[in-house]
Amino acid sequence: MNEQQIEQLIEHEAALRRRDDSEHLARLAADLTADLPTWARRRRILSTLLAATLLFGVSAAYSALLPDRQLEGLVACNLAGQEEAVMNCANKLLT
Repeated sequence: MNEQQIEQLIEHEAALRRRDDSEHLARLAADLTADLPTWARRRRILSTLLAATLLFGVSAAYSALLPDRQLEGLVACNLAGQEEAVMNCANKLLT
């Protein structure tokens, strides 16, 4: 073999190895990322559920810590013909 044939053999062998490596990496990448869309969808659903749970949980805990509001009775003073009812209600409240 002469020098040129040896160089061609080395180049041919290097090209074969690069092609084999590229094919191996492509198969490996396909195998490793095969379930990536399912994983991403599951993660998105779980993060949404966690955010909703935290939002409602924090707001429920905050509302539980607030003091209860007492509703005050309202008197309708501006109804025509109801002056006597308003006066009776005012007398009950003041006595």
